[in-house]
Amino acid sequence: MIQGSIFRNYYKTILTFIMLTFISWGNVDINVASQIPILSYHNVQTNPKKPSAYFISSVAFEKQIKHLKENGYHTVLPDDIYNHYTKGTTLPEKPIMLSFDDTRKEHFNIVAPILEKYGYKGTFFIMTVAIGKKNYMTVAEIKMLSERGHCIGHHTWDHQDLRKLPIKEWNTQIDKPKKKLEEIIGKEVKYLAYPFGLCNDYAVTELNKRNFKGAFQLSGKQDKNDPLFSLRRLIVPGNWDGVRLLKEISASFR
Repeated sequence: MIQGSIFRNYYKTILTFIMLTFISWGNVDINVASQIPILSYHNVQTNPKKPSAYFISSVAFEKQIKHLKENGYHTVLPDDIYNHYTKGTTLPEKPIMLSFDDTRKEHFNIVAPILEKYGYKGTFFIMTVAIGKKNYMTVAEIKMLSERGHCIGHHTWDHQDLRKLPIKEWNTQIDKPKKKLEEIIGKEVKYLAYPFGLCNDYAVTELNKRNFKGAFQLSGKQDKNDPLFSLRRLIVPGNWDGVRLLKEISASFR
């Protein structure tokens, strides 16, 4: 009896581990045992007035990227994360995803050249209302980023909160911009960054209807029921040096 009890407890423990490590989402089994570090940047400028959560100087940004490179980090793109979670594909040692929101011109002029200098690739989430406007990327620049191996993602038409967006507005905020981006880059746009980094079940359901494969939030806890639609990102303030950045990565992604 004691031996039988031991075996029952053993198998119960194994089953619990499996249930906590792998969940079934739709028809896809997703491994959520670990989180891949994902960083979020916005304005990367030559001379920002004051470094903050949304502003970093180009010099400070390059120092951060150089520090990541020197410490063995390798950039991955959303497809890599999706395939790792759903198919178990291998990622490089110390994987990290670098993301950039809002279509800023400096993402093309400053960010991309720095990333490429260190052999890195980035993910650029495009707010389509801004395309071609002053201080924002053009159609040609977005296309060139894609052709150079970077990922182009969706950031809505004009940064509306998807948690409470009326159904009638999803065509304007999501469907039309998605089609426009796909026409620009000649590829499917499969990933989205939530405006304000905020999501809920309603937003996730609507994105699934539109065949997105994943979506990125900010500091909220990753939802084990919808892990690919609650991928966490860490905003990197402009006053962090490389040492501080590595400490925050270690503390934020376990």
